[in-house]
Amino acid sequence: MQPMRSNETTQVSRERQDDTTPREWRRLSPDERALMASITGDEAWRLVERFATLVRESGSEDERRAARYVVERLREAGVPVEVYTPTLYLSLPRGAEVRVDAPGQAAIRAKTPSFSASTGPGGRRGPLVYVPSGFARGSADLFESGLDGSGRRDLEGAVALTEGLPLPQKVTDLEARGAVAAIFISPGERIHEAICTPVWGGPDLDNQHRRPKLAVAAVSRSDGERLAAAAREAAGGGRRLEVTVVTRLEEGLYPCPVVVATIPGAVEPERFVLLHGHLDSWHVGVGDNAVGDGALLEIARALWQHRAALRRSVRVAWWPGHSQGRYAGSTWYADAFGVELAERCVAHVNCDSPGCRWAEVLQDVSWTPELEGLVKEVVRDLTGQEVGGGRPPRAGDYSFNNLGISAAFMLSSTMPEEIRRAKGYYGVGGCGGNVEWHTEDDDLEVADRELLVRDTRIYALAVWRLANAEVLPLDVRAAVADMRQAAQAYARKLEGRPAARSVLDGVFDELDRLEAALESMETARQAGRIGVGPLNETLMKVSRILVRLHFAREGAFRQDPALPVPPLPDLAVAAERLAESPEESVEAFFATNSLVRGRNRVVYGLREARRLVEALAAL
Repeated sequence: MQPMRSNETTQVSRERQDDTTPREWRRLSPDERALMASITGDEAWRLVERFATLVRESGSEDERRAARYVVERLREAGVPVEVYTPTLYLSLPRGAEVRVDAPGQAAIRAKTPSFSASTGPGGRRGPLVYVPSGFARGSADLFESGLDGSGRRDLEGAVALTEGLPLPQKVTDLEARGAVAAIFISPGERIHEAICTPVWGGPDLDNQHRRPKLAVAAVSRSDGERLAAAAREAAGGGRRLEVTVVTRLEEGLYPCPVVVATIPGAVEPERFVLLHGHLDSWHVGVGDNAVGDGALLEIARALWQHRAALRRSVRVAWWPGHSQGRYAGSTWYADAFGVELAERCVAHVNCDSPGCRWAEVLQDVSWTPELEGLVKEVVRDLTGQEVGGGRPPRAGDYSFNNLGISAAFMLSSTMPEEIRRAKGYYGVGGCGGNVEWHTEDDDLEVADRELLVRDTRIYALAVWRLANAEVLPLDVRAAVADMRQAAQAYARKLEGRPAARSVLDGVFDELDRLEAALESMETARQAGRIGVGPLNETLMKVSRILVRLHFAREGAFRQDPALPVPPLPDLAVAAERLAESPEESVEAFFATNSLVRGRNRVVYGLREARRLVEALAAL
């Protein structure tokens, strides 16, 4: 049954009250209005209700049923669609428990995340050590650790107990400190499913060593707090509280369906926008991500209806392997079609958890900086809202950073902060902020049909404008400004170290030169001296360089780990370590080497971008 809404008037309800064009829509072109009107929510909601009956674990029959449903609905509408069946590397949790090794103690209910080490029935035993790290305040810091993994081996042989979700950075830090197992205290009574590997999309020969060796379990808030109290009491009495962690997982290779619909453009069909979301789920996963799957299906069918007015092509993809494979499906596509994506993909748009209960505002939206203006304009023109958000985390099927592809969205709407506080909700990574995320309770009650219509229209309008803008809406000057801001933050860390600070001078010099070249290019464009074709080609090439510098350390056609990536990552860690290291120390020497090498990569990339811009401006 669809949940009741608060009494505010939404875009859809205004539309149903009268036949006039909604006030915000008056900013839209006639073609855009026609596209928006064709998105009614009927197709999306029909899929949501169907998927609410399917446990779409990757590699499962229900996942294949879901893929067949999408394909059937696309083909009924005449939309061209292809189905690939790659073999993906998955980890499927099958159970966990925590036992306190003391008389009369019952086993504690637990869950294990994907890619935890599987212990076998005997489990892993050790003294329980409480290591406080705190809970995430919101989705923005969900992937941060709160722990120090800088080489101490102070947890050798222990079972670590800490707060939060068992996500890669925190698991990696506990493993680095020597723990043999870890117990995570959930932020509430629900135990959330998770995935703990830092290996993005499947191991290769260069990163297979990163697979977790730790046995990981998560327990409820109340059970976790009791364990923490018992650990503190034992430590205070000079005793050791021995616990055993048992985890059971199936890990291996599984064939999985990748569904890709293509709506061809009428003018530049060789270039395309990639709109995508994940097909698989934890449990029935209505809010994460049946609602997104429904939005994708409705958009694909609507774009097909209006394809005659589409300048560039749009590909709409449904990925498997998101939840149990650390974005394995989208990574397979980035590998299998890497060169084509690098050369022809204008941008990618990720659709995850739209249209969830109480998610009235758009304040947790992601974008690479050159698409910030597009996202804000789309939301403003369609809803009248001012959107909030910023730099995307290293998550959410952003498997195209190393290809340098600009991106918009991940999550869309969320509940207002005052509603979240009133409900006592903690930070989660989807479902519009609903704490049913990644649990058995993420069912049909989490979805909101009217909000799903609104969010689907937002995604559709963003894709439409990316596909139809004569000049690609890639604001590379905004990207340069964002990079300058990051470099300035690192320079401030080194203010007391003038020699180290001077290493960054070359970065600022190249940023200055690139900004000047971009101004000259804009002047030439406004004077009519630059054609649209060469301009778009240059914007794509320059944005590719800047995205790679700003969001990735590994090379093109590789994948950075699923760990937080700071701005200008080649400078970030070195600047931090250098600021903390004693002058003239070996540690400072090593950090300086890293900073110089990172500086060189950034300078070279900025210089390459500038040469492209100067060559265009000189035409």
